[in-house]
Amino acid sequence: MRFTLKDYQTTAVGTILTTLGYAREDWHNRERRTAFALSSTTGSGKTVIAATVIEALLHGSDEFDVEPDPSAVVLWVSKDPALNAQTKSRFIECADRIPSGDLVLLDKTYSEESLSTGTVYFINPDKLGKKADFVKHTDTRHFTFWEILANTIADEDKTLYMVLDEAHEGMKAQTSTEQTIVQKIINGNSVNPAVPIVWGISATVKRFDEAMARADAFTKEKNVVIHPQDVQDSGLLKNALTLDIPDEDGDFSTTMVRDATLDFVEVCRTWDAYCDEQGIDPVVPLLVAQIPNKGAGERDTEKGRREEDETIHLVLETIRKHWPDMPADCVAHVLGDRATVEVGAYEIPKVAPQDVEHDHRIRVLLAKDAVSTGWDCPRAEVLVSLRPAHDDTYVTQLLGRMVRTPLAQETSVERLNAASCYLPRFDKETAKVVAEEIMGMREPRSGVRGAAVNKVMLKPVALRRNHDVVDEVFQLVRALPSYQKPAVAPRPIKRILKAAQALAQDELVADADRLAHEAMFGVLDSITDANADDVEAQAKLIMTADIRRILVERGKDEATDSTDIRDADAATVDDALRHLKRVLTASVVNRYLGRNMQVAINEAFEGGDPTSVDITAIRARVAALAFIDSEVQKPVEDAADSLTRLWLTTKASEIANLPDSRRPTYEAIEDMAREPEQVPIEIKTDEQVDSVDTDRNPLPTEKKHLLSTPDGDYPLELKVAKNRWERATIKHEQSPGTLEGWYRNPSSAGKNSLRIAHKSGETWKSVQPDFVFVHSTNDGLLPSIVDPHGAHLGDSGPKLKALAEYADEHGDRFDRIIGVGVEKDGDLIGLDLRSAKIRRAVYEARPDSDSIKQLYADHGSKYTSIPESI
Repeated sequence: MRFTLKDYQTTAVGTILTTLGYAREDWHNRERRTAFALSSTTGSGKTVIAATVIEALLHGSDEFDVEPDPSAVVLWVSKDPALNAQTKSRFIECADRIPSGDLVLLDKTYSEESLSTGTVYFINPDKLGKKADFVKHTDTRHFTFWEILANTIADEDKTLYMVLDEAHEGMKAQTSTEQTIVQKIINGNSVNPAVPIVWGISATVKRFDEAMARADAFTKEKNVVIHPQDVQDSGLLKNALTLDIPDEDGDFSTTMVRDATLDFVEVCRTWDAYCDEQGIDPVVPLLVAQIPNKGAGERDTEKGRREEDETIHLVLETIRKHWPDMPADCVAHVLGDRATVEVGAYEIPKVAPQDVEHDHRIRVLLAKDAVSTGWDCPRAEVLVSLRPAHDDTYVTQLLGRMVRTPLAQETSVERLNAASCYLPRFDKETAKVVAEEIMGMREPRSGVRGAAVNKVMLKPVALRRNHDVVDEVFQLVRALPSYQKPAVAPRPIKRILKAAQALAQDELVADADRLAHEAMFGVLDSITDANADDVEAQAKLIMTADIRRILVERGKDEATDSTDIRDADAATVDDALRHLKRVLTASVVNRYLGRNMQVAINEAFEGGDPTSVDITAIRARVAALAFIDSEVQKPVEDAADSLTRLWLTTKASEIANLPDSRRPTYEAIEDMAREPEQVPIEIKTDEQVDSVDTDRNPLPTEKKHLLSTPDGDYPLELKVAKNRWERATIKHEQSPGTLEGWYRNPSSAGKNSLRIAHKSGETWKSVQPDFVFVHSTNDGLLPSIVDPHGAHLGDSGPKLKALAEYADEHGDRFDRIIGVGVEKDGDLIGLDLRSAKIRRAVYEARPDSDSIKQLYADHGSKYTSIPESI
């Protein structure tokens, strides 16, 4: 796998591999069929997750501790051949251990009796219709698709894994008894049986779940679900979308095409400047113009075609007028019912949606419905939609295809972390619906969830550093102890090798790779010396093989057997080494072998007998480390972990000054930690937020926030504006007149947040307390943490415990650390966790809601009253 997975992706891959492993056993041992789904929002990297799983399935994985399945055959089913081609290309891009020849677009030219193991086949239902050649016998093909499928399923040496991409497609409940083609593949028909294993992939798996619940042949396993917040925190998606709609009735199409074009030109300039500053390949933005469908009575009529051409011509002329540098051949279309479009001086070629992202000649794309689903184009920065308001579902789905970040990471320029949508034919109510769907505040009417985005802005304002807040406050907040939660499956050795590569590439640590390996070799040498007798004994066992010979003589009732001891061959030693490589990685073991062999060769030359070196014996002694009684893995990982943390700590300032393009590499290294590690809090210097709610009413504002408008105002985001407790907290902290500045801590566990890593059971989680307030006190500037979080909420107990543990370690740096959890008679009740007595009570309390409520009743005190005006 060429890519470093995000934490949530690693978790999903591990869970899916486990589910598939059990499913394989159930099929071959009990003929029990299994179905489950991966459910995640658009932009979560579902294809990367799938590619990682399939690569491990076919070729094994040290990282996920799975052996290859030699029986595996993968059948990937999606609705569109273009999507299959796009998925195949994505597999080639990221799954480097799957040969491209093992990725096969299946069609009527396939003439084998069954599908081959070790291969991924892609098929779409249109190739399997009643009139399709692939379901018929021909002179060159003696087996139909259905027979090929049946033969594959019947072969005891094969395991067919069916992957259904966009799993909500083809799974609609039928009004008659006839199944869809997808359902025939899954459930079987008169020719083939049901497939053994079905893995669905979709942002919305409701239809899939319902269909599999009706399929008696299958056992439905628990779905693998990725939380939208994890995707939003990953940097793979844009932070925000801006919806621009008219404030009054009327046709503003031309005006908004103009505004969209001016915005697009500015975005192009911004990207050019950013890429030049960062020294990276240029990002080539795309402007998408969505035109209306023709009416039912206008399809394929001269009038309908003429009116559509007039719309296209008007759009392009408006764009050209306000984009003086517009290239002559930069326009293309994905209009399903048109070939090359000729309007005025424009000749507009038709392109496949999946080709748009990589064809940088295309700067303006004309579209209707073709790009609403199954299409990804991270460079799509601006959309202008001339569709009427009742087509809002199409716009919502299209925006779901535009939210990927071009660089798969957040940039330091806020405008480049957002996409813009101009909707001249929408009204306020429709824009409200669209905004709330995208932000996950309401269920989608289409039943299909697009990308979940934290912010949809209707009237954005820019926030910069608040000059009413002194520098000392910023410095104090940045320096607060913040701890990132460890990786789900930490691999310290892999981490140090990645860190060494990065630090050497950025010229921060000279010869880092050699230093990393030498640190681990030193530990292995010590273990070998300390366990010399055990190592030698295990090496001898590896170097010999017990061969059992069974003899049956004619006329005798019983066989006789004998055992010979023979020298093991290289393959036997390789098998033993494989155990150590799984523990310490192939890189470390191979380099350690090479080092030991070179030492032996040098010593032999010095002794005058270079032929005396026994390479196999050296390899066996190294392999023996995997079988001795002493622990090997942990000491090596400890050494790797210690050196990695030393490098990251001592080089922190230099790493912080690297270009944005290098940040994801070091963030990935930080994400691989096995224990909580302190990380800096990066306060944004540039942020865009909305100034109105979804009804376009002004949001309330407050003063003294670290970021503000030029007037010193901080618009409260919608969820804060609606939260009485949070509003009351802000008012209370401002009332003494000693407040010097405050920070609304982001709720996501990112680099801009104060994070508190804590363990809940066996799982590491991260708490982001809501507020940091800095007051002027007799002891100077002191921060306070205030976290309004209801005791009735399921995570209130673990969150309080995390705050208490944080106060245990760092309480002396704060004025107050308060958890607010109960409202009583209009008063908010809080626990000051700087009190050792209260922390002890928190540790002793049970984590259920009733116990936490009682904790507040026994130990809480009034924090503030909620003003009647809130």
